[in-house]
Amino acid sequence: MRTSLSLLALGLVGALAGGAAPAAAVPGDRRSCGTHVVAGDSDNGSSVCVAAGSDVSIVLSTVAGSSWASPTVTGRVLGPAMPLPTPYGRVGWQFRTTAAGPAEISTSRPGGDCGAVLYRLRVMVR
Repeated sequence: MRTSLSLLALGLVGALAGGAAPAAAVPGDRRSCGTHVVAGDSDNGSSVCVAAGSDVSIVLSTVAGSSWASPTVTGRVLGPAMPLPTPYGRVGWQFRTTAAGPAEISTSRPGGDCGAVLYRLRVMVR
């Protein structure tokens, strides 16, 4: 049973990440906007473009003993963070688009001796 649940969770994250790679934000080009954009650890500090009426998700790796804080959103174009089911060692949230315009998703986690680790993703909804 545990193996089945692990495979199901890995399948969900794989489907999210495999079927919807982040799309680079290109000003004025609606064709480059993704419909279900998924960003991960390597997308920290980058920008994505999301089609209006769609969603953007972030799926991040956790470190033993310190997980990511609930993300905050600036701007008025994304709905609240909705937690995603993820396998052990990962955490994720989904945000529905509510209007066209810019937003930023940010979160942090304790980083030990190095201070806090910050994650930021700029989002353009078109």
